[in-house]
Amino acid sequence: MKLNILIMLPMIIYSQNVDMYLSLIHEGQSEGVKEILPELISKYPNDPGVVYLQAMLTTNGMKSLELYSKIIEKFPKSDFAGPASVKIGEYFYAQGLYSQAGMQLRLIPRKYPRIENMQSIIDMVISSFFAIGESDSVKYYIGIYRGMFPNLDFEKFGIDSPSIPSKKISTSEKNKGPRPYVIQIGAFGSIQNANRLKLQVTQIGYEVEIVPVQTNGRGLNAVRVVRFRSKSSAERVGSTIKKKLGLDFRVLYRPVDSN
Repeated sequence: MKLNILIMLPMIIYSQNVDMYLSLIHEGQSEGVKEILPELISKYPNDPGVVYLQAMLTTNGMKSLELYSKIIEKFPKSDFAGPASVKIGEYFYAQGLYSQAGMQLRLIPRKYPRIENMQSIIDMVISSFFAIGESDSVKYYIGIYRGMFPNLDFEKFGIDSPSIPSKKISTSEKNKGPRPYVIQIGAFGSIQNANRLKLQVTQIGYEVEIVPVQTNGRGLNAVRVVRFRSKSSAERVGSTIKKKLGLDFRVLYRPVDSN
């Protein structure tokens, strides 16, 4: 028992230090934390707490999104996965990308029900769906969250939805029909490069997925904007993305069950 305690002690002390560094950042003392960050990265390069500190301190929005995404993907059970998810949603919200913000934040209350600042998170979810005219989603999530968090303020939204709906009518259900076309905007051997491009295109308001593919016997990670009913509609979106980001693209016929 004593040996186990001695082994765990440095981890406990280190965890407390991360909390201390985060407190200093929130108190406006970021510069002091920046000075010690290189040493932390050197000692704990794959620690989610250090990655979170990096994301908090970087001034590059794309880099911070990459780091927060890394925490969620590689350390989904860490204490920093929930806050990282919130940070991504907050970024989208601040950029006015309300569809992406709502989709990012809507599941956090269910997945991380004990996370701090739940009222603020729910406010952003509801405000995001209001902003894009998704009144059904507003009513649905207010009903869900009201049942989960009865002590939070839902009256401010002016929606009388005391009961939890049995089923949300999603946008995809409203617009039934096959969407077999995708826009491929890149294919990379490195998953990091694929994620970087995914984040870049997501920022301008498009849904992106990464699909493993085989090309000439080589495994690649294809980055695709999804999904479209017609080739012409996909081409229009592809042209818009090329105009905004300078990315070449190909429209592919890829039904859901194929690569």
